[in-house]
Amino acid sequence: MLGRRRGQAPHHEPVAAIAAALVWNTPLPEEASFEHLLAAVSEIYGRRLVFAETDVPLRATTGVLFEAKTFTGIIVAAQDSDYYSFLSRLHELCHLIVRSAPATWFPPGTTRPRQPDPESRMFLRLCPRNSSESGDAESVREELIVEEMARMFTRRFTTYADTTEEEHFG
Repeated sequence: MLGRRRGQAPHHEPVAAIAAALVWNTPLPEEASFEHLLAAVSEIYGRRLVFAETDVPLRATTGVLFEAKTFTGIIVAAQDSDYYSFLSRLHELCHLIVRSAPATWFPPGTTRPRQPDPESRMFLRLCPRNSSESGDAESVREELIVEEMARMFTRRFTTYADTTEEEHFG
C-alpha cells in the first residue's frame, strides 16, 4: 500500500495508455464534436443514447444510466454550468466506451476493468472514485480511465475553445 492514497486502486496497467487507446480507436472525424462522439458511442454500445437533466441532486454520482425499451437514458444534473455539464456528459459516454469497446481497442497486455454485476445497483450508477459507493478497486480504475478519456476528448473537440469554459471559470 506504500505510495498510494487511501482508497486509490492499485494499477497494473498505465491508465493514460488505456485512455489514449480508447479515445483514438473511437471512430470520429478529424474535426469531431460531441454529437459525433454521441453517435459513435451509440454505435459501440448498440443502442440509441438520450441525455436528460434532473433537478434532483445526484450527490456524488455524475450520472445515472437507465435502459428504456427503445433507448438508453443517461440522467445528469440540471444545475451544473454548461462547462461542467459538458464534462459530465463526456464522462458518462466514456464509461460506455470502456464497458462496450472491442477488446482489441485496449493496448496489448492490458485488460478492461471488471464490470459491476448487472444485478447490483452499482451497474446503473456511474460513480466517481471519491464516492463511498465505489470502494471497489476495479470501479476506481475505471473512473481513472474515464476521467482521463474525458479530458482527452475535450482537448480533441473543436468545441473546447468555445465560451462554455470561459463562462465556467469566469
